[in-house]
Amino acid sequence: MLCLVVTIGWFLYRAGDDATEVLARNALMDTMSRIGQATDRQLLGARESLRVVAPDPIPPAEKGGQPILIPFPKDKAALEERLWLANSLFDDPSYVYFGGADGSFLGVKQEQVNLFMYSIRDPQGKNYVYHLRGPGTTPTLIATQDYEPRTRPWYVQAMRRKSETWSPVFTDFRLKFLGITLSKPVYTTDGTLLGVATSSIGLRRLSEFLQALPLSKNGVAFIVEMSGDLIATSVNEPIHKMSGSDFVRLNAGQSSSPLVRQAYADLTAYLKKQKLEPGKLVVQRLQTDGPKTELAFRLHHDDAGLDWVAVSAVSRSDFLGSVTGGVYQTLLLGLIAVCMTFVLGFVILRWVLRDIRKLTLAAKSIGNGEPFPSLNIDRRDEIGQLAQSFQEMERNLRTDRLTNVLNRDSFIAQIDFRRRKGSEATPLRFALLFIDLDKFKSINDQYGHDEGDKVLVSAASQLQHALRKDDSVARFGGDEFVVYLHGVSDEDVAKTIAEKIRNFLNQPIEGRDGNQYIVDASIGVALFPQDGLDIETLLRVADERMFEQKRMHRVLSYEVPEVQSAPDVPIEPDEKD
Repeated sequence: MLCLVVTIGWFLYRAGDDATEVLARNALMDTMSRIGQATDRQLLGARESLRVVAPDPIPPAEKGGQPILIPFPKDKAALEERLWLANSLFDDPSYVYFGGADGSFLGVKQEQVNLFMYSIRDPQGKNYVYHLRGPGTTPTLIATQDYEPRTRPWYVQAMRRKSETWSPVFTDFRLKFLGITLSKPVYTTDGTLLGVATSSIGLRRLSEFLQALPLSKNGVAFIVEMSGDLIATSVNEPIHKMSGSDFVRLNAGQSSSPLVRQAYADLTAYLKKQKLEPGKLVVQRLQTDGPKTELAFRLHHDDAGLDWVAVSAVSRSDFLGSVTGGVYQTLLLGLIAVCMTFVLGFVILRWVLRDIRKLTLAAKSIGNGEPFPSLNIDRRDEIGQLAQSFQEMERNLRTDRLTNVLNRDSFIAQIDFRRRKGSEATPLRFALLFIDLDKFKSINDQYGHDEGDKVLVSAASQLQHALRKDDSVARFGGDEFVVYLHGVSDEDVAKTIAEKIRNFLNQPIEGRDGNQYIVDASIGVALFPQDGLDIETLLRVADERMFEQKRMHRVLSYEVPEVQSAPDVPIEPDEKD
């Protein structure tokens, strides 16, 4: 019986430890996925604004054809218009500018809301700097300076690489935040150099994003350059400081958080032994004498010369909760059970391990993309609390917080799971619908994000009501949704369902002040396995077909949301139909 007591405690501890390890690693993977998406969004802003100033060539329509170059503006007014358009893509302070091969310079920098710095260099080499409130407003001269753009590092570096190139992370001395610059040489159709276009963005949003992440109690996340200099961190601490009159970047090894310092030390030790592969997630045990802690890091590489490492660490004890207390309670019950029969002890053992086993299997199912099993654990002790934490974590990992439909990663994981379950005897067939709300951006821009969110929630609800039990819907980002149609293998059937879904989405959506919004949708269809054998190919095919529909819709109607005021006279049911 004493052995039984020890066995109960040991099995309970091991089962709880295994379950929390799986849960901690799943939380790490979710955190790293979110950090990767936030980093991509931040850097994509600079790349897209640069493409507004100096667009990439249009790919040829036919294989082997020549790309079509979009002419670069020859006069100052046209170039200035592109700079204003590029600058409008940012909510944060940003700077877009162009240095000509002849020494000319033109730049627009957003310093605050409705406050811009406008810089222009004349043929004599004088650079004039103005403040103004926006395009067409009266400028105020604030400085005249000598400035030669062709000697600046962003110009020289772009000319050396002869392609897009990222600058090192720098500190903006006037606005006191970290920034980074993407530069690109611009040529005429005959290869004559016109100059270098540049987009400079701030990185403050990355730290704000990390600090807002729903990390566990003792979890940390940060982004560093290969040198270890901090770019962003979830720890509420400065990442640069004044040294005399200069700003000095802080290294992760100098962080005020012991967990950040240890995580960076482990990353450094890993890099001494092997090279990080871009995009590959590395998960391992943190080398510490304290509580068991899981560590994950991933290299974010860009061909334009950017190499950042995202790092996250989480302690298992954050998920274990008070299960350790349950161990002691179980041991005490075991001592009492010495006076009872062996049968009663055996029943207690099975009762304890049954629910822990459920939690372990449930945690593994999250990582494998399997449907989350029903736990049926109705307990008020620590195991019941852990079960509730599992269910809450599963919901956060798999669903979009705004619309309550599946998120992108969960959607793809579930399809992969169905593919693995398929066989030659029962082959898997399905259709994917890629849905884009055509008029959503106009509603969002004109009536605000709250009304836009209301449209997204309503659209997600309409999609869920239009589908069968075996179908599923996910939000892929912004106003894009993807629908999985189980067992649909015929293109005409898929298109019929797509039209039905489109009719559902065309229903009026109630807004504030009695307004009604009517959005339309462009839907692309892809079939498995006809259009592709992997999810990435199917999504790309459906996305391309969706854009074909969108172009057709734009020909047929204006892209303006239909907003209807509330009618004075109630509409009878037959009129609504």
